[in-house]
Amino acid sequence: MSSFASETAKTGLIAELRSRIAGLEASRPPLENRGAEPCAIPSGARAIDAALPGGGLAAHGLHELRAASYRDMSAGIGFAVAMAVRCAETFPDAPVLWCENTRPPFDMGRLYGPGLAAFGLDPARLVLVAPVNDVDLLWTMEEALRLGAFAAVVGEIDGRAHALSLTATRRLQLAAEENARPALLLTGHASTGASAAATRWCITSAASASVEGVAGLAPFIGRARWRLRLEKCRGLLSDAAISGFERDCCVEWNVEARKFDDVFEAEAQGLDAPHVLQAV
Repeated sequence: MSSFASETAKTGLIAELRSRIAGLEASRPPLENRGAEPCAIPSGARAIDAALPGGGLAAHGLHELRAASYRDMSAGIGFAVAMAVRCAETFPDAPVLWCENTRPPFDMGRLYGPGLAAFGLDPARLVLVAPVNDVDLLWTMEEALRLGAFAAVVGEIDGRAHALSLTATRRLQLAAEENARPALLLTGHASTGASAAATRWCITSAASASVEGVAGLAPFIGRARWRLRLEKCRGLLSDAAISGFERDCCVEWNVEARKFDDVFEAEAQGLDAPHVLQAV
């Protein structure tokens, strides 16, 4: 392809994106009507919400999600999808933006529509963007947050990426604060750098409780579960402000109610149903 044709295609793409952004801006309520928007997004699980200053995930913040190990990467993505559903429930008139490089940073495959629907996220409400590199991905997330037209802005980036600096996360945090819309950043299992994120969660996969199937057949897989550790939370005076149970917990995804449920010890609740597991 000639350079002229390439420039023409690029100009056309930019024009199309500007047109879409203009449409989103038109659907955005005026500034004077945004005062009633929520400042926190409750998860539904006490183990999560009780550990957060506002009783839920800050709607005006950047939230970093990292896997405890390589084998927990898929669990981390699943948790991010569930969190995106909670954001979509909080802002029902806005789509979710998901950013993933043209070369995905993790070898977990790409998002799958029927799988998202099974998790409660309508694919029709998902806008997928594939920037060519990490710098463009972070720029796209920042501009989308400043637009304020999305229920959540999600991005996948390797936590060791050079572009993911303290300055970059600070820009994302400030952009999220500007329009009180949350950003979720999946950073893989090797995220160790400094970050300006409002919260950082370490995610480990947990065994789901089995569900009885048809007689003679093996039990079905139950609800998705995660073991969570809140590693960082802005707004707390000290680590002692979070009790041991609230810092380390186990939750499961209730797709019917579009929320997280606490997972408690069966004996403590007097239950014999298969939907309970001892909390961490």
